[in-house]
Amino acid sequence: VSSAIKESGALHWWVMKWLGSKSSASRAMPRIMLPVAFMSSVISNTPVVAIFIPLLQDWARRHDMVISKLLIPLSYASILGGVCTLVGTSTNILVVGLLESASPDHGLNLFSPAVIGLPLVGLGVVYFMLLGHRLLPQNNAEGMGQPALDIREYAVNMRVEVGGAMSGKTIAEAGLRHLKYGFLAEIQSEGRVIPAVGPEELLSDNDVLVFVGQPEAVGELRQLPGLQTAEKELLKLDVPNNSRALVEAIVSPASTLVGKTIKASGFRGRFDCVVVSVSRNGLRINEKVGSITLRGGDTLLIEAAQQFVARYRYSRDFLLLSRIDDLTIPDTTKAPVTLGLLGLFLMMVVSGLMPLVSAAMLLVVALGACGCISLDSAQRSVDARVLLAIGASLSIGVAIQKTGLAESAALGLMSIGGENPYLNLLLLYVATVIATELITNNAAAIIMFPLAQVISAQLDASLLPFALAIMFGASASFLSPVGYQTNLMVQGPGGYQFGDYFKVGIGLSLVVGLTVVFAIPLVWPF
Repeated sequence: VSSAIKESGALHWWVMKWLGSKSSASRAMPRIMLPVAFMSSVISNTPVVAIFIPLLQDWARRHDMVISKLLIPLSYASILGGVCTLVGTSTNILVVGLLESASPDHGLNLFSPAVIGLPLVGLGVVYFMLLGHRLLPQNNAEGMGQPALDIREYAVNMRVEVGGAMSGKTIAEAGLRHLKYGFLAEIQSEGRVIPAVGPEELLSDNDVLVFVGQPEAVGELRQLPGLQTAEKELLKLDVPNNSRALVEAIVSPASTLVGKTIKASGFRGRFDCVVVSVSRNGLRINEKVGSITLRGGDTLLIEAAQQFVARYRYSRDFLLLSRIDDLTIPDTTKAPVTLGLLGLFLMMVVSGLMPLVSAAMLLVVALGACGCISLDSAQRSVDARVLLAIGASLSIGVAIQKTGLAESAALGLMSIGGENPYLNLLLLYVATVIATELITNNAAAIIMFPLAQVISAQLDASLLPFALAIMFGASASFLSPVGYQTNLMVQGPGGYQFGDYFKVGIGLSLVVGLTVVFAIPLVWPF
């Protein structure tokens, strides 16, 4: 589901509008953290962070903000949002599964954790607005180092849609001044060429915009509403957008393509792909793609099916084929369908019409049937390493329980907490947080769950509040980059050091911990 939302580009335009114009770091916090928390509550928070990192980099660059002031709040908001529902994190799903095995009549529904999760989101936003943003470092990881000197330039032609979102807007209003991977070189409008494009230049229907930049500019431009490709050949390519890939291919001097124009060579019919642009000696060629006469050594930027490289790897027409990794062509036409199906899924689960698992499976089938995600993309989106880690952790949890280690550890905690369920709840939460910072969150939850069972049995109390303490504690990783995957994801782009997480996270960790331990017994009594 997360992969379908990402591939459709459904979030890009909405997020950029929501973030709005330039503001201070403190004022930007609610505009960043609230939508991230909301989306992390309904889909896995890891892909939410993966989607938002380039969006925030783009937004920060356009408004002269330092990216290191934004990415840790992004990660922490995804964590806080993830604990608002039973499907926000894999840890929540895991704890609920263990709870159903031990206590089938637990009474939790999809949004039960939101009773505590929503106040936590609010506290997190207020914390970063008042204090957290002051503790974040002033890094700009994107500016570190020197730019590569051998980046190939390509020209990418886009057309302004008739009556679309960009028609009648200036270049500045359309957000085309500070693109991440390219720049607007010229506009072709009603037979005239505007080579030096100013920010106040108005866009009209059917204007052809010529962008120059890296190969990744293709994916970036396809996500902008109101623009469509100006290459008619791409519209004839019989491959779904979410099954396409961008490939760089170097023309062999011995190729039969040499000396022919791309159109005359019948490139699309011959290779079942379309040439998006051509780079010669590292520079773009200022001609229509179809009229370019190919030479040996030309680098072609090709849009093709994902199997193109494997199919033509040994073709004598190309010296080298290289797929541009992690770059998909978003199919924005599927964005409304994707978001509509997701909304329908939430309504079915909340209303109780279908169980969570059944509704989720039906949603995946519907997304596939509507073409929102291809079978290949769906298979690649499932991380087998996570499944193996969960399986191995489950085995460890069973071993801890059967060997008596869980009972010994639980009695050790109770030797401090005595017969006081509140103090034991606090100790279990703290132990879970420490375990999360040292190992993975899923492993921490599985290891601590048998302790919760022993403690609740010894105190003759309900297992539910202790299980919820583990659920919240296993996700409350605010002290290091290694405790939670999203923290690790933002470390490189933000240029963070290990101590940056502890410095900004210790206060939030205390606020969250005290709130959770105080609120859980009020909502789920012992």
